[in-house]
Amino acid sequence: MTPTEIIPLLVVVLLLLSASGVDPESMEVVFDGDHTISAADDALVVGGGTASIPSDATVETRLFVVGGDVRIDGQIDGEVRVLGGNLTVTDGAEITGELQTIAGNTRVADGALVGERTALDVTSQPRSPLASVGWFVLQLFALGGLGALLARRRPGLLENVGDSIAHHTAVSGVVGSIAGAALLVLFVYMAFTLILLPISVLGLLAELFVVVYAYAVYGYLIGSRLPVERADVATAVGAGLFLIGIEALGRVPVAGFLLQFLLVTVGFGAVLITYFGLQEFEPARIPE
Repeated sequence: MTPTEIIPLLVVVLLLLSASGVDPESMEVVFDGDHTISAADDALVVGGGTASIPSDATVETRLFVVGGDVRIDGQIDGEVRVLGGNLTVTDGAEITGELQTIAGNTRVADGALVGERTALDVTSQPRSPLASVGWFVLQLFALGGLGALLARRRPGLLENVGDSIAHHTAVSGVVGSIAGAALLVLFVYMAFTLILLPISVLGLLAELFVVVYAYAVYGYLIGSRLPVERADVATAVGAGLFLIGIEALGRVPVAGFLLQFLLVTVGFGAVLITYFGLQEFEPARIPE
């Protein structure tokens, strides 16, 4: 699952969490890595990576699966909602509360015990090939249009961000990884205050825009190497090629995800350190 898919789902889960009245100081968020969970706070949000509940554990929490893979071998004493990713409930496992599947993939073994399954708890139907192609084509046109517009009206923005990606990769990657993770956690916690909830949602949408902006810059970098005379057309074509590549990487286990993560974090950081391309990044120099 790509960042452009995870972030909108996080907006939805923030609204669900806020409506459930969870204390913001009693929430755990998992975005990457492998986690064995034997105890959790009032709410556990899995947005990526893997999380497993061992067979000898009883975890009292509200579990929200947004992305990644979750395996329940033990007992969840509370509600489970699946908005994306994959959930597996094995033989002998138990969910005392409601199991609700809104999207994603849910597999429940015949020997598992589930307290309640609502009308939304149905096996998600795979998107038809035509719908999948149509959605992807829509993304291609949207991203290509953004890239072409920037290349035509404000090419300097693309040049500054692209220069940071190409020549200051390490700095961009460090800034992107730290800022991206920190902002996600910050906006999630802000969502539990009614006054700050709108700011939290807007913040997550802003992060999504930064990622899309970075995609357009990658399109500019690719397009500048294509034998196309017009910069806007070359950028649009390059953005399409990059989107195809990033989607293909998402289908490659482990290595594909790591490379996908690296490209996104470097692009995210490059956008930030150049102030969206408004100025060229110049690294600090140590006086001699």
